[in-house]
Amino acid sequence: MKTALVLGGGGARGMAHVGVLQTLEKAGIPIDMIVGCSFGAIVGGMYAQHPDANQLSRRLFQFLETDTFEELGLHYLRKRPFFSDDYIQQLIRNVKDWFLLNLFFSRSSFLKSIRLQNVIKALIEPGKFQDTKIPFACNATDLVSGQSIIFNSGDVRQAITASASIPGYFPPVIDGTKKLVDGGITYNLPIKFARALGATFVIAVDIHPQLQVETDVENVLDIILRANTISLNALSQETREGADILISPPVNEYFWYEFDRSKEIVRAGADATQQALKYIRREHPQLRKQRLRKLVSVA
Repeated sequence: MKTALVLGGGGARGMAHVGVLQTLEKAGIPIDMIVGCSFGAIVGGMYAQHPDANQLSRRLFQFLETDTFEELGLHYLRKRPFFSDDYIQQLIRNVKDWFLLNLFFSRSSFLKSIRLQNVIKALIEPGKFQDTKIPFACNATDLVSGQSIIFNSGDVRQAITASASIPGYFPPVIDGTKKLVDGGITYNLPIKFARALGATFVIAVDIHPQLQVETDVENVLDIILRANTISLNALSQETREGADILISPPVNEYFWYEFDRSKEIVRAGADATQQALKYIRREHPQLRKQRLRKLVSVA
């Protein structure tokens, strides 16, 4: 019997994984393996190295106050409303947007790789996959072949960096002939890899937002991003079905860069897991047997 916890990607929404881990740990739910994607790989890797959910929470919240986090520039991504009728201001705004769009198309990423590498160094200890206290794996996507790549051996920091390299925001991680980016491009909820690694019972945490109606699709970049969101949503719906227990914290309202709302997101993860505990105890073969033995001993 091998229980896997699968943690999906979603940027700041991945802070929900902290609440999930705290609740599962407190309830004594066994975790024999962790498979993570993107921010789920970061949280999963941290917990695999040091299985203490409260310590993990403290480290993450302390990290959010550091210069290393500030240098990611996530505050620049906030959409600001523009209501002015002043045509000069509108012109300046349009020229600025056009300049940024041309800048994006002339380089491989918005930020240099060192920014993400510094994040991983701050949160993940150096070492190999075999050094983790809980067996751990994470996935990335190879831009060259289009294939999803699973990592469960080798350098854990490099693998997690690849898994969390958001295309366009961070450059690909070069590994031989491979150009590796965010695992969520192919499998945001890598349940299939947990099964391939021997998991017989899978608890999956899906933080990918459900598709909402979007009317603000006006320029070429908006259209490309919207098309990608639709594609990922369809794939996410298919992969969700492979879990024995699916936990879906209500984090739709949060953007992937809203780490300033982390406390709310952690709470959403904890609440969703608390509601799922009765189903986990009912469906998990090992926990079901323990419950039956207790009933027999009482009788």
